[in-house]
Order: sequence, then C-alpha cells, then structure tokens
Amino acid sequence: MTTMYEHVGGEAALRKFAEHFHESVLRDPLLKKLFEYGSAHHAENLTAFFVEMMGGPSRFSDELGGFEAIFRAHQGLKITDEQRDRFVELMLRAADEAGLPGDARFRQAFTRQVTRAAGFSTKVSHDAPDAYQAPFPPMGRWDW
Repeated sequence: MTTMYEHVGGEAALRKFAEHFHESVLRDPLLKKLFEYGSAHHAENLTAFFVEMMGGPSRFSDELGGFEAIFRAHQGLKITDEQRDRFVELMLRAADEAGLPGDARFRQAFTRQVTRAAGFSTKVSHDAPDAYQAPFPPMGRWDW
C-alpha cells in the first residue's frame, strides 16, 4: 500500500506545504503570537514532522527530538479552541495552496490527522510541565 508520504509526492511537496503554512500563521492575527518568536527553522522542522508522520524517513525523531520536541514546543502556550480551529483551517488551506493531493481518501485522512494533532498540541499546551517525563513515547505514523 502506498504511504501518505509517497502519495503526496515526497519531501519536496511537504516542504512547499510547510512553507505555505508557516507564512500563513505569521500573517494571521490570531496565531502570529504563537509562532513569531519560535524557531527560525519552523518550516524545516514542520517538514521533517510531516515527512515522518506520513511514512517517510524518521529525521524528526532521530535528529529533532521527536515526541519530546513536540511537547516542549507547545508547553505553556495555553492554546485556545479558537486558535486550534484556525490552525487546522490554515493547515487545510496550505494543503490546497501547495497542491497536495485533493482526492477524498487523502483529504479525509489528512484532515482527521491534522485535527487530532492540533487537539493534542492544545492539550499539551495546558498540561503541567511535569505531565510528560522521559522516556518519551515514539512518534506514531499516520494511516489512511
């Protein structure tokens, strides 16, 4: 079975998507404050995250911190439901703008996984600093 990574066209397609998304959040009044002081490498890291989640190489886990990096990046942000919903909206818009596949099978799976990930990030952003301790779980892979 083809992975989501193969279906989207690999890393180059996901890089384009991540760059579109990153640019959109920096322009968005509701999300800008969550991203403007973050890593200068956000689009690159987001690319590695999506590559791994969709079934490509595991560079996000192997080199960028995996689950612990996700937790630390969102810790203490106190993401609101409105911000979470806008995040998902901009992700889906960036997928369109970057030309990710538009077939129903992919878009349903992608929307489900992005929505789930945004919910997790929102939860983590409100959790106590000691809510997650090493050893951290491995990153999961998205499925269809």
